[in-house]
Amino acid sequence: MENSRPGKQYCRIGIFLLSIWVILGMLQGFASDAGAVEDGADPIIPSAAHEKAVAALKTMGPDRGAKPISSRSVAILGIPSKKIIAGVSDLKTILKDLGAKETPTEFQIELSGDVLFDFDKTDILPDAEAILMKVVGVILASKSPTVIISGHTDAKGSEDYNLKLSKRRADSVKAWLVSKGGIQSEIIQTAGFGKARPIAPNARPDGSDDPQGRQKNRRVEIKISKG
Repeated sequence: MENSRPGKQYCRIGIFLLSIWVILGMLQGFASDAGAVEDGADPIIPSAAHEKAVAALKTMGPDRGAKPISSRSVAILGIPSKKIIAGVSDLKTILKDLGAKETPTEFQIELSGDVLFDFDKTDILPDAEAILMKVVGVILASKSPTVIISGHTDAKGSEDYNLKLSKRRADSVKAWLVSKGGIQSEIIQTAGFGKARPIAPNARPDGSDDPQGRQKNRRVEIKISKG
């Protein structure tokens, strides 16, 4: 997203000084022609020369002939300039920080749901914004045409509830990337899989709860295709 801020400024000083220099030359020429300048004496400006100089200034107008120079600055909303990732070395650093995986066609990023959200909530936590800004950096640096965000939950709760929660969380991440990261909404797809795709056991072999396994399953996966 771009925010254009057109501005105008006039290059008046240089042109004004040049104008004065030219006019002074004219005046001295007139004075010399009139024989009014003597060694060691101040030059005397004939009235006719003075009138011509004033007329020349009036002809040039208030801006002394200066031409307006238009400038246009572009800012990506929500993204501080220092956060924009431009170089390959920067991209590699960001990917390492995110623990991302790279394939020939895409980057795969897995973010903990406990880091992004409060329990049973869909609002992005303030502490998670720095992480999502790095995701923005990957998307921009890779010039990705497609980003797929999928939400996942643990096995607690009903299947229907978890499906809806995981989809809302994926949508929340998308909304943040668009509103605060400046990513185009059209390139982002979202999905919610609930508890259908665990990456760790939700329970131990004896049937007891496995908190660490469930924590791993509460996640958001982001796949960023390479441009």
